[in-house]
Amino acid sequence: MSDGDPVEDDGDELSDSPRDVHETLLPSLTLSVLGRGETPMPHDLGVASPVPLITPAHESGATGLEPGEAGVDAALEGTGEARALDSDILVTGERRGARQGDMVGGRYVVEGQLGRGGMGRVLRVRHQVLGKAFALKLIKAPIATNPRIREMFYREARLASACTHDNICSIVDFGQDNKFGLFMCMELLDGQTLHSKLRQGGRLAPKVACDIMWQVCEALRYIHGRAIIHGDIKSENVFLVRGAAQRRVVKLLDFGLSRPDLGRGVGEVDGTPEYLAPERIQGGPANVASDVYALGILLFELLTGRLPFTGKLDSVFQQQLEAQMPVASKMIDEPLDERADEIIGRATAKNPADRHADVAAFMYELRTLMNMLGMDGGARRRSGPGEGGARERRDLDHRIKAAFEVFNTAPIPMASCDPTGRVRIANPAFLEFLGCAGDVGGIELKDSGLLDVYPQLLRDLENVAVKRKAIKRVLYLAEGGGATVEVAVVLTASPTTSEVTAGEVHIALHPLRIVKDA
Repeated sequence: MSDGDPVEDDGDELSDSPRDVHETLLPSLTLSVLGRGETPMPHDLGVASPVPLITPAHESGATGLEPGEAGVDAALEGTGEARALDSDILVTGERRGARQGDMVGGRYVVEGQLGRGGMGRVLRVRHQVLGKAFALKLIKAPIATNPRIREMFYREARLASACTHDNICSIVDFGQDNKFGLFMCMELLDGQTLHSKLRQGGRLAPKVACDIMWQVCEALRYIHGRAIIHGDIKSENVFLVRGAAQRRVVKLLDFGLSRPDLGRGVGEVDGTPEYLAPERIQGGPANVASDVYALGILLFELLTGRLPFTGKLDSVFQQQLEAQMPVASKMIDEPLDERADEIIGRATAKNPADRHADVAAFMYELRTLMNMLGMDGGARRRSGPGEGGARERRDLDHRIKAAFEVFNTAPIPMASCDPTGRVRIANPAFLEFLGCAGDVGGIELKDSGLLDVYPQLLRDLENVAVKRKAIKRVLYLAEGGGATVEVAVVLTASPTTSEVTAGEVHIALHPLRIVKDA
């Protein structure tokens, strides 16, 4: 369908359309598990939390999107302020589907249809005053009265509109129309979903897969830094467009399952079964670890062209809970660096503590894989106003790399952990000091020998996090040869502006002098 084709009046009864013909921007409302505890799960799965509505991914709804007309439109600035939704939607007058020429929300003139799904449609619209084209997600009026749908819609609109990032689809306006239902206006994207690309062309080359994953991680790290969980990372929520100089640009879609506070949602099960972490199936809260799990599933899907666990819902859940993760390199007939298998295996560990501590740790290993593939080590030059913008991006990336190299090679033990003592990141010197080998993920300071010489450590961590005042202690550590090393331990609160470590405590140990025993 071209952008200029009329939007047929379907009276809100949407006819079925081929899956690869029209793409919906409503995947979380049609392809996800939405749960609040009304219908029991099968007992043999050992699932603690019930799920009332379940639709496995890739089994219902439409998922292919016709390209828009004008590339990537920038976000609307200074207009269309976000307005709170009333508790009840009022539908007055004639109720029907929006047609070409109709005006939605008193300002958006319908020009054509971009996609459709079980909950509504995505229309191409033009702002009546500005003359600028946008994509408008329209939830059908009868469905919009459902409190659960309204909650998800309102949450997505608020959270997505608060996020400004090159790799996140911009939400510029939202509200309700008394005739047509709830609407959300977003930048108009010209491209296709990652799911559609995989269905059309099969698995991706490792370099392409890494480039896409890096940009998804950039977006996810950004929202995690603002204490937001996405909750529904999947190929249908990753949109591919062409930016400046025809460079591939990833846009993360759909914040319908996102939560503004990490760890909330205990007792609920929502998300897409094929990407759902085991602890979420068992009713655990959505958090950073469950988003990291979905990243691992997504990387497997890109490299192999298929999902690791498929089938009926109960079978998928059973596999997520118990089955060993397939090895990606054994699923394809071409060589694949073993680091890809390692990244996927760690990200999809059944125990959340065995996964990457955060998206930054996932990106660190992904960067290593990219280096082995001869890529730029994860340096993303986002599209900007000319070469000057690209140069600034490169300079910033180089500074970030330099900071990490200094941190990683510093002989002074350094780390960052949450107020309970769970380590997020540590340099090799810190791991050596604790006597730990290998990966930092899952280290708990309460289980380390550090508490033997610094028993008030956990109390100090909590005080620093709450009061945001540094604490300095002096420890005396025995060394061989009858010597004692005097070590200063400095605990400082991470700046509130930190994207990744906000709310955490930074630890540094400074050897001061060697004291000889008498």
